[in-house]
Amino acid sequence: MGDSYVTLGAMMTCTFGMAPSSLVVLPARTKMLSNVPRANIMDYAPMVNIMPFGMCNTLSNPTVASATAAAMGVLTPMPCIPAITAPWMPGNPQCLIQGQPALTRNSQCICMWGGVIKFTTDGQMPGVPPVITPDVSVDVTITPPLTPIQRQQMEPWEQQQYDRELATAKHAGANDLAISADLDHMAEKYEVSGDTAKAAKAREASQAYRESAAKKQSDAIARLNNKYLPGNDKNVNTATEQKAPSKQELQEIYKQSTDDQSKQDREIEDLDKQLEKNSEEFGKNDKKLKEANQKLTEAATPYQEAQKERQAATEKREQADKELNAARQREEMANNGGSEFAKQYAKEQRKQAEANARQAAKEEETAKAKEAKAEKKLDTARKEQQAAADKWRGSLDQYNDLSKQKETAEKKRDESTRRAQAAQTALNAQEEMEKHDEAVSKHRENVDATKEKRLQMDDYSQQQKKAQAEADAWENLGVNAYINSGSNMGDKFFANADKYKEQANQAGKKKEEARKEWEHSKENLKQTYQDAYSEDALFDAYTAKVDYDKSMAELNKGTQ
Repeated sequence: MGDSYVTLGAMMTCTFGMAPSSLVVLPARTKMLSNVPRANIMDYAPMVNIMPFGMCNTLSNPTVASATAAAMGVLTPMPCIPAITAPWMPGNPQCLIQGQPALTRNSQCICMWGGVIKFTTDGQMPGVPPVITPDVSVDVTITPPLTPIQRQQMEPWEQQQYDRELATAKHAGANDLAISADLDHMAEKYEVSGDTAKAAKAREASQAYRESAAKKQSDAIARLNNKYLPGNDKNVNTATEQKAPSKQELQEIYKQSTDDQSKQDREIEDLDKQLEKNSEEFGKNDKKLKEANQKLTEAATPYQEAQKERQAATEKREQADKELNAARQREEMANNGGSEFAKQYAKEQRKQAEANARQAAKEEETAKAKEAKAEKKLDTARKEQQAAADKWRGSLDQYNDLSKQKETAEKKRDESTRRAQAAQTALNAQEEMEKHDEAVSKHRENVDATKEKRLQMDDYSQQQKKAQAEADAWENLGVNAYINSGSNMGDKFFANADKYKEQANQAGKKKEEARKEWEHSKENLKQTYQDAYSEDALFDAYTAKVDYDKSMAELNKGTQ
């Protein structure tokens, strides 16, 4: 079965987006499906056809990278602005929407920041059977007959026998081809009447029967080749046909699948609650982290100012120490050979330098204390920011873990849903096929009953004719007896004639009753024929067989 067409409202996800989005198809689109505009591969314009996916969380997005850098390496999602530069691919080139390939659910497009955008729904109206795109390739490769060189290895009589059996093998699946032709004819009639859903289903079923016919023909030729050339069995279908499950087994599969689905729905509901709670906690932690980042920024500024003040005080103290050393040297030189005035001046200079050095050292100590205090506040802000970041990451990890659990549960739920739907489809199809078999059996019974009534009517007619002939003969004998032998003998003959006339009358009545029953049976025969072999009845039976085979293939997935 092909992929479904996409319409306005189809839901999408992006691998780097934190929320789903829906496809927008502009009202100017004239091609509709279930009264909804159909999309083509050119419906990819950002902020026109493709809306934002909530928050973007990839560092390839410059805004996310900048925000993350500002947050000292902590990943900071930013609002999504789609940046798509190429159309959806692949679409369906067999169906054009305003000159462009129709958009299908398996199509994808790429955001320039690396996000892969996919569809999760096709947007078609609920309750309306989805319109399916035709498969691009549907033919089954037929196994070729033996080559002339291979036939030369056979005896002449074998070649003739092979040719006869090959002609028969080529007709394998002829019944399926006939059904396929019937379904194509039905599809045309449904299209003319405007029943597009039935027409599409008839086309799909016709394709399935064509593929089945081709496979039967291929397998028949492969078996024939293997029969006449042992060892040439590479094309023989050796798969063993699985026994069809009973109605009770299908019901058990359906019940188990629906029970699993309900269990997984409850699990998903619990996970949704946990995710909602986690999202609230994440929001709180995100707010606290931003506040901690702000405090860290606010604490960094006084620390940097205190560092500058301490560096200036250190430079001033070092300069004062240099001046003090110079003053001491000058004082020593004055004491060794200078005048009293020079000694006194040098002494006063030295004392002033000592006072300046003490003052500079005191200022340096004050600046160091201020720097240490600012550094302590900065360390406290850093620890708070780290703790907030750890909580933020913890809640994010928990969210991702819950999301993975939910994704796993949803996959299991989808698998259970798929199996339940397949089992239900198989049950419905089985019921429809049984209904058709019953209709065919009832028609055959009516055919036999109608024949029986006709034979019974003919039998009563023969009895009537025979009794009437006997009555006429005895009556003639009675007349002759009256003429030749007297009334006594004549009365006996007339009595026998009356007896046979009564038998003829009874047979005539039974013949009339049988005729009425035959007429009634013929009327019933028309209805039972309609129920068994009308176009609608055959459509239901043919499509039910296709649905049954598909649903069984779905149920067998993962069990082989």
